[in-house]
Amino acid sequence: MCIVALIYLFGNLHCLGMCGPLVFMLGQHRYRYFYFIGRLLSFTLAGMVAGEVGFLINAFFQHYHISAAASAVFGAIMMGTGVCSLQGWHPGQVWLTPSLAKINRNLSLLMLKDQPLPTFLFGFFTLALPCGQTIIVYSACALSGDLWIGMINGLAFALLTSPSLFLAMAAHKLFSRAKYYHRIILGGAAFVIGALAFCRALAEWGVIPHLTFALTHKEGVHFVIY
Repeated sequence: MCIVALIYLFGNLHCLGMCGPLVFMLGQHRYRYFYFIGRLLSFTLAGMVAGEVGFLINAFFQHYHISAAASAVFGAIMMGTGVCSLQGWHPGQVWLTPSLAKINRNLSLLMLKDQPLPTFLFGFFTLALPCGQTIIVYSACALSGDLWIGMINGLAFALLTSPSLFLAMAAHKLFSRAKYYHRIILGGAAFVIGALAFCRALAEWGVIPHLTFALTHKEGVHFVIY
């Protein structure tokens, strides 16, 4: 969970580079804070959906006695996304960007309107922008296999990445150098989370032993790494 929280916090560096210029243009709007309401709502709902989808996938695999496959699949997705981030690759944007071009054009039109509903909708649909960070976060939500955990993490993700966007409304250029570090921190954290999930799958299959440790000498009090 600490690594996941780091992704959320250091995700500010990524959000600053990707959404900062867009949010900067909202800085003079009277209803600019409706953007954050829409963003919080959509990120929370997406977390709930991801958690429920993860639950259904895990239940399907359990039915066929291969429940560890869910950990392997989502772990591999996060590891792959982490490696791409570390290398500066953006393979998803090659096919995502053209398919989302119409959505991006409509978002641009919403951004130009200084009205409550368009500003809210602009914030709500920013989730549709191609972003490796959201793939990592919502894969983790799906890996939890719980609707409420997904909801909490989706909300936490939106809240903890909002500070940079607040700042970007007034002065995103002051933090442009921070973009250099986001791919190293985000990619490294994603790879570690994915590796742990993959190891859990291997442990459930009996390939490797589970890794646990105890903080006290009391019997039964221990923590499971994977």
